[in-house]
Amino acid sequence: MEKTFNLVVDEGEKGLRLDKWLASKIEGCSRVKIQRLIKSGFVLDANDEVVADQKLAVNVGDEYSVRIPEDEAVSSAKPENIPLDILYEDDDIIVVNKPAGMVVHQGAGVSSGTLVNALLYHCNGHLSSIGAEAGRQGIVHRLDKDTSGAMLACKTDVAHLEMYKQFANHSVKREYYALLWGIPNPVSGRIEKNIARNPHSRQEMTVVVDGGKPAITNYETLTVFSGSKFKPLALVKCVLETGRTHQIRVHMASIGTPILGDVVYGNPSRHITQVENEDVRSLLMGISRQMLHSKNIEFIHPITKEKMKFETKLPEDMQKVINFFKGE
Repeated sequence: MEKTFNLVVDEGEKGLRLDKWLASKIEGCSRVKIQRLIKSGFVLDANDEVVADQKLAVNVGDEYSVRIPEDEAVSSAKPENIPLDILYEDDDIIVVNKPAGMVVHQGAGVSSGTLVNALLYHCNGHLSSIGAEAGRQGIVHRLDKDTSGAMLACKTDVAHLEMYKQFANHSVKREYYALLWGIPNPVSGRIEKNIARNPHSRQEMTVVVDGGKPAITNYETLTVFSGSKFKPLALVKCVLETGRTHQIRVHMASIGTPILGDVVYGNPSRHITQVENEDVRSLLMGISRQMLHSKNIEFIHPITKEKMKFETKLPEDMQKVINFFKGE
């Protein structure tokens, strides 16, 4: 029977190697077995990201989940001929502009049509083997299914491990654009609120006063769209200092300006019914996903150590909303 262990680092355990610590916490699980599970992608951090470094030193409060499949393996993702918008590619990394609606890797109920499937086909199978048995090969960070934009994947294990370190120490710069219900107050600022799993829904995150993981989002209002008979909207730029699951969506909702179209944290149907302007209401009813886009990503190349930055244009659906309010 498959088992999942959710573990938290306690006082007195700080500094232990991850593989050694996990082996001490899971009865009957040797260090060698833990190392194999890490390599296979079955050890995740608090953001549900694969932990690739078995030598990682744990810190007090760190959370990890370990999945032990019944046969200790699942089917690896298979190549699928799915078109990709490639921003950059070399022997070590590939940067793509992920479309909204594409799941990054296989998971519950999803075994095909993912970004990993597309990357395996395009790269002729040459992706990092880290996480391969869990169908996550090459994936060092994620975007939500309905979030579009710039995303990095790794072709080699060496590149994967180096990029994992950059994401872990928050040195990768990510800039997002979002369309919001309402205008943030203040119009530019810094949201510093811890985020944790919603105890009532494991698929959702929530802001918490005690516990959780530190999360910091810096935002700047770029444009305000206002008019008669509808609540003003805002286009904002968000720069992450941390990378928690659903961070921007949760943070912006927590200050009363949820992302346009976000059915989990924004309750768009309630907002739309309050719009009296028929043209605006019709436009908003046609929005099928949260209006959030990974505009830029900046990092140090894991092998050449060159500083790299990649920018994307806003996708058609977000640009359509902006053009509407600009009268274009």
